[in-house]
Amino acid sequence: MKVMHVIHRFPPFYMAGSEIYTYYLTETLSKYTDISVFTRYENPFEPPYSYIDETFGKVRVRRINKPFREYTFRDKYIDANVERLFREYMNQIKPDIIHVQHLSHLSTNIIDIIKDEYDLPIVFTLHDFWMLCFRGQLIDPLFNRCIGPSPEKCLRCARFFFKDTVDVVDIDYYRRHMDRILSKVDLFLSPSKFLMDIFIRHGIPRNKILYSRYGFKKDLIRYKDRKYSRDSIIRFGFVGRIVPTKGIHILLKAFNKMGNKNAKLLVFGYYGNLLSYLQQYANERVYFMGGFHNTEIDKILDQIDVLVVPSIWYENSPLVIQEAFLAGIPVITSNIGGMAELVKDGINGFTFKVGDIDDLAEKMDYVADNPEILNDIRPSRDSVRSIEDDAKFIYEIYRELTGV
Repeated sequence: MKVMHVIHRFPPFYMAGSEIYTYYLTETLSKYTDISVFTRYENPFEPPYSYIDETFGKVRVRRINKPFREYTFRDKYIDANVERLFREYMNQIKPDIIHVQHLSHLSTNIIDIIKDEYDLPIVFTLHDFWMLCFRGQLIDPLFNRCIGPSPEKCLRCARFFFKDTVDVVDIDYYRRHMDRILSKVDLFLSPSKFLMDIFIRHGIPRNKILYSRYGFKKDLIRYKDRKYSRDSIIRFGFVGRIVPTKGIHILLKAFNKMGNKNAKLLVFGYYGNLLSYLQQYANERVYFMGGFHNTEIDKILDQIDVLVVPSIWYENSPLVIQEAFLAGIPVITSNIGGMAELVKDGINGFTFKVGDIDDLAEKMDYVADNPEILNDIRPSRDSVRSIEDDAKFIYEIYRELTGV
């Protein structure tokens, strides 16, 4: 059987959640079947729509060069040049099934090509809300959470970014187009029940979507067997992208409000020219550790006692929370979306009211003032799915859909 994965970005150039997951999934699936990847990269020194071919182990990867970011609204989801290059790769690989991981910066018409021209089955893993929301996060430009698309709300958002180049006709076409594309997928996989329910409410038949948790290379992260006393100084940690929707500003402000003045906060993430902005909310017990590569995650987790995930959008199923669980590290996180599914108060961490600085400060104070509670609040490694179990499950889906 030949399987092709399609994703907007792929390691080692890009190391966000969906990219890391897809890398390890394709690597593991290559033990069972022939795997190729169609993706993009950004190289301003090479001609647009040129491509490079690479091999990682047994996985073949074709990266098409799409270096520009200045799109029209329709360019966000349709690109005829990408479609042409996709056809070329399809004709070369001749896959039996396609697994779509993400279509951002590629073209949603890839789904049409797979179905109408090649008549192949499609599995689609939902990593966020991009097929419902062109921003992907169901959050407006003022960082207000959205419960789902509507002509009025989508037009307001689009005009914020694309000014008067977008009108109600564009939004209507976009919405009908996405609904049609979604209807052609054979099976969706959702790593969180929250995300699954959102897509069901917006038209995906319940029998076409499965809840399927992310798998992890569990041997890359060691369990941290720690003992805490009443005198222990707690090291809180933030690990992730330094962007507003990840809530780093919420965390810094909450840390400043804590009554406990012994705790520390370590911030791991690439902050670029934002350091001076972030430092205005930081005190002398905040340490900005800079960017990192995901292969360093075990060393990062060595340095923290409690992970804080203060995102203000409906995160799907954050990899970093489950990586912390593999290390036996409890998590304090926002009480919405897939985050609230993973973290249970007093069992493997604590939740706080999303965006509430005082509530987050109170939760961190409670832990910092009573460090011994961390001896009992220990996430289980068994709660995290292995990439091997994940790959076997998905491979059986491929076999069922292809009959191979």
